[in-house]
Amino acid sequence: MSEEIFIRILNNSATEAEKSSFFKSIEEDGDQREQYKQCKNLYVASSLNPELHDSIQKESFERFWNRVHPVKQQKVLNLWYRYAAIVLVTLAISFLVQYLMPNHHTGNEIVQQIEYSSEKGSVSKVLLEDGSAIWLSSASKIKIQKTFNGEMMARMSGEAYFDFIPDSKRKFIVDMGSFKVKDIGTKFNIRAYKDEPGVYTSLVDGKLEFLSKSDQNMLTMKPGEYMQFNKQSMTMTVSEQDPSIATAWKDGKFVFIDKTLSEICHELENWYNVKIVIENKTLAATKYTSVIKRTTTIKLVLQMLSLTDKINYTIKDKKEGSDIVFIY
Repeated sequence: MSEEIFIRILNNSATEAEKSSFFKSIEEDGDQREQYKQCKNLYVASSLNPELHDSIQKESFERFWNRVHPVKQQKVLNLWYRYAAIVLVTLAISFLVQYLMPNHHTGNEIVQQIEYSSEKGSVSKVLLEDGSAIWLSSASKIKIQKTFNGEMMARMSGEAYFDFIPDSKRKFIVDMGSFKVKDIGTKFNIRAYKDEPGVYTSLVDGKLEFLSKSDQNMLTMKPGEYMQFNKQSMTMTVSEQDPSIATAWKDGKFVFIDKTLSEICHELENWYNVKIVIENKTLAATKYTSVIKRTTTIKLVLQMLSLTDKINYTIKDKKEGSDIVFIY
């Protein structure tokens, strides 16, 4: 990726031919696309203060470009499953913003906002500057905002596993809309896909606090507890559950404990990027218990499920879009 072309793209001075060539190249190259996103964040951050002279902004951006540009995104192939690890270092961006912004500010001002995502069929890992980590499951997104006083507010959709290093000075909150989840040096999992009826949280280690919109304490979770929030009734229920069930996706496994075929197929659609149609309603409500590696193909998963019940299926391959699986 050319720095000169990239700058012209951002300041809208590139020709139509250059724009067409540039966006076609990043569409075809996943590594280059992620690099573009990362560098775009740097450039946007360098433009936060419009009073700074253009030459200072350009010099600062070029300095950080040279530091970030050579670092290529690392993709790790796990023996158990496809594991696309995206290690994004936010320290450079934080330093850039602090360097460019004026000193007269309030602690609540947002100085950094970055979005991370994971494609279907992959798991992404985000490293924060203090060494804490966030894993994103298939088709998941998280947006993190950081203020001058170091507070971080995250909004997410999909599923994420948080592994935070204990730090009494850090304040990290996941805003789920109806409530907030406050980290206190913990390891926890949140599942919050938009097309599912609830939000599900499992605490592995440490302590979690659930706050209302007005920051009033609603619930405190202990390790080994599992919280279900019903979106329709707006109620929370807490039970005990082995955390490894909720976090199995991070270890490359599907774990289905007394799940209906309909629920299982929803999970398979999310991972394999297929559309599954269950034509038999009785079959859709049939429950299964199984542990399956995520490296397994959709065809083999269906074959394994058919060992415990009579499942017939056909797979319609499509040249464009998602393949369709019919179960009857």
